[in-house]
Amino acid sequence: MSIPYSANIRFFEILERAKSQVTEIKIYRDNAQVVPASATYTLQKPDGTKIKENVAAAVALSGTVSFTHSAGDLPATLNLGEGYMQIWSITISGVIYAFRRMCSLVLKKLMPVISDNDLTAVYTNLEDLRPSSIISFQKYIDDAWYTILRKIRAQAGALEYLVTSPSALYECHRDLSLYLIFRDFHSSLGQASGRYLDLANEHNQAFHAAFNSINWIYDNDHDDVPDDANTRTRGPSTIFTSRGGSYARRRILRR
Repeated sequence: MSIPYSANIRFFEILERAKSQVTEIKIYRDNAQVVPASATYTLQKPDGTKIKENVAAAVALSGTVSFTHSAGDLPATLNLGEGYMQIWSITISGVIYAFRRMCSLVLKKLMPVISDNDLTAVYTNLEDLRPSSIISFQKYIDDAWYTILRKIRAQAGALEYLVTSPSALYECHRDLSLYLIFRDFHSSLGQASGRYLDLANEHNQAFHAAFNSINWIYDNDHDDVPDDANTRTRGPSTIFTSRGGSYARRRILRR
């Protein structure tokens, strides 16, 4: 029986049409990144036609497997949208493992909308609480972003790369990042309750309220032009029995 290795696949791969770009995959087992002996890469269209087929992929010393698309690999004649698929054939200890990842071909990716500065604008001494082992809150910001992208597809039934007003996701991204931060702070203290748990719950509720009241500008026809800049599309609607918090600049309790 082959060993079940894990691929770090957080989200659909997003490839921009007619643009040179790198796509990559990382494989893990026993809390360590695996270093494959070799790998090949295949990209196929929604109808199964191969755009690239079993071409050699690069394997870094760290184990990260990557392939670089030229602009000509993804010409403007290709259809935009869903249904593309990547197949990574990766050789580990003499065994070939196939990892599949669904892929979207787009004009432009939707990019994150917050940084550490947006978090410290809410909690002015947040940096003082950051563990010395990390230099920023980026890992929480990234995790929050991928969670939001998945929810846009699963709950809102939309395609995130067709959202042309990324600022509509600002509160969602900020509150979910703060939720993850305070939940981690609370967990590291090993307490059943406390200030960090209260803050985590507050921001979790605020995140869901913000996500379910999103109004964004959308591009239904994939032409990189808003359908109507004066008309906003609402996300999913959920009724909450209590309201989310409002935020001013504040200081929080130290650990």
